[in-house]
Amino acid sequence: MEGLLGGLIDIGIGILQLILGVALALFSITIALNVLDRTTKGLNEFEELRKKNLAVAVYIAGVLIAVGNVVGQAVSGISKAVVPGGFNLAALIGGLIQLFIGLPLAIAIIVWAQSRVYSWLVKAAEKLPGVEIKEFDLVKDLREGNIATAVVLFGTFFAISLIASQGVAYLSEPIASAILRLIS
Repeated sequence: MEGLLGGLIDIGIGILQLILGVALALFSITIALNVLDRTTKGLNEFEELRKKNLAVAVYIAGVLIAVGNVVGQAVSGISKAVVPGGFNLAALIGGLIQLFIGLPLAIAIIVWAQSRVYSWLVKAAEKLPGVEIKEFDLVKDLREGNIATAVVLFGTFFAISLIASQGVAYLSEPIASAILRLIS
């Protein structure tokens, strides 16, 4: 009977971890989409999606994947706090700190990468013979369906998020260790 009860508790903990992970993912994606909306003023992303604008879809997918890569590591830190056989408050606090470092980091790298890559594209294009660029506008390019621009940004967001996620991956452990040392 004790084994059955322990098994049911472990299943309950697993379900709790899943619910927590999904809730944090939805929270993170909502924040990321709000920031995205502010960085692309003048572009109604959802209206463009209704018009089947593939460039906007690729761009949004890049943002969501980048946020997911970084925040996913933070969510794993929180999940370590609720494990079968025990609850670790220090690990939970460390995981939450990891999340609140990871989410702003993900958003910051997306905004930074977007401006740097676009600036680089303008400079590179200006050096091509016979190419004169008077205006290079991300919102205009996306609205006009420039898939090349969207794919370059998608790749940039994805690559940078893979690297940043590894930096965030193990933050909860030293934070939890420090918290335990402070309270003991």
